[in-house]
Amino acid sequence: MRRFLTVILLVAVLSFVAMLAVGCHGMGETAAERSDDHARQTRLNGSMLVDDIDTIFGLKQPSKLSEFTSR
Repeated sequence: MRRFLTVILLVAVLSFVAMLAVGCHGMGETAAERSDDHARQTRLNGSMLVDDIDTIFGLKQPSKLSEFTSR
């Protein structure tokens, strides 16, 4: 029984050390992918901000839902 507990403890410690060495987030996403995600999010936030400002000042183009030209 003592040997079994020692093996379990050893496996737990080795697993913990492996998680510290690699990290939970490191295996799924590279630094370049993370950088691309941040750049994309910044770009989208900027475009949504511009859309909000255009809506506030009434600068949005008219809706193009109709297939017929309305003047």
